[in-house]
Amino acid sequence: MKTHARVVIIGGGAMGVGLLYHLAKEGWKDVVLVEKGELTSGSTWHAAGLIPHFIASLNMAKIHYYGAELYKNLEAETGQSTGWHGCGAVRLAVNQDQVDWFHYVKGILDQIGAECHLISPEEIREVHPLLKTDGILMGAYTTGDGHTDPSGATHAMAIGAKNRGAEIYRNNRVLDINLLPSGEWEVVTEQGKIVCEHLVNAAGSFCAQVGAMVGLKLPVINMVHQYLMTESIPEVAALTKELPVVRDPRASCYYRQEQSGLIIGPLKCSQKHGDSTALTGVLTMRFCRQIWNASNRT
Repeated sequence: MKTHARVVIIGGGAMGVGLLYHLAKEGWKDVVLVEKGELTSGSTWHAAGLIPHFIASLNMAKIHYYGAELYKNLEAETGQSTGWHGCGAVRLAVNQDQVDWFHYVKGILDQIGAECHLISPEEIREVHPLLKTDGILMGAYTTGDGHTDPSGATHAMAIGAKNRGAEIYRNNRVLDINLLPSGEWEVVTEQGKIVCEHLVNAAGSFCAQVGAMVGLKLPVINMVHQYLMTESIPEVAALTKELPVVRDPRASCYYRQEQSGLIIGPLKCSQKHGDSTALTGVLTMRFCRQIWNASNRT
């Protein structure tokens, strides 16, 4: 491991590796990433991988549009599949306020060239023949949406970063961080010390602990969230085209196809949060305990 770098990024999930990739792509050569376990072994590895365009902020819409294009093209650049599924998505409106909001967001997406169609309940059933549209006033159909494999996409960016000279040190937990008189940062790891000009905390679930190393109390907590995976559903298995992702306010959840079944992600069935201070450095590729009673109410 080198002893000096221009930038050190702590955390090997999608955010940390994504930053490493884009710094290297911008020509920053002396950049490194330190990860306590394997890449994507935190919250990235079990994420649903949804890639949406529907957002009301112009600048964020530009970023979302770029992200979808990136995941489509990374495999050609790096040889690593990102698992991209360009199935589109339908967001449902159940009241007039949501209909008005859909028109507003469509205006934002039109500005950046992201395709969005405001469709009737009958048209919704055409693009998603298994979806009941009782009580639905409108759908926002964003054809460029889809989902990707978070682990595959992150590893593709890691390959792209390393191909441009960036370095990644895995299985190397950060133990402490010291501010030097020079204004540089000394990062103390299990494999030695590295001094850098710029230090980035991309530690995900552990970001509060990393922040505490430099005296920062970050206003970030971990929320308990679950998704359900069904067994094979005959009606899904019989389809000749992948279903679009659905975001349904009636149940406050999303649905997406996973092979011949579905993934269902309830968003508001639990307000529980985890204690970041209780997380240990060896916590990798772990799930929280099942909270079936909360999920069952969705």
